[in-house]
Amino acid sequence: MKRAIELIETRKGCAICEETPRYLVMFRGRKFSELYFNLTGYTGGDLPCPGADPSRPVALHFGEASIAAYRRVIAGLNREWAASDNNAERRQA
Repeated sequence: MKRAIELIETRKGCAICEETPRYLVMFRGRKFSELYFNLTGYTGGDLPCPGADPSRPVALHFGEASIAAYRRVIAGLNREWAASDNNAERRQA
């Protein structure tokens, strides 16, 4: 199963003194947003919300949290996107 949302670690856009990597939030292979680290955790990343039109996903802001918390939320969203995609395929058949 192809994941709808993926995190890709990148050093692009980081300041010289930044030790923590930034992440690109990819939605269906295209850049959707970016996660960066501030003093209280990762933030800045809007995540595409399931149930929205896949061509125009609604942004879901998760807040400031660790990268592990973002990964857990993304895993849940990927399950919801997969269920949404399966339902759409069944309706078309």
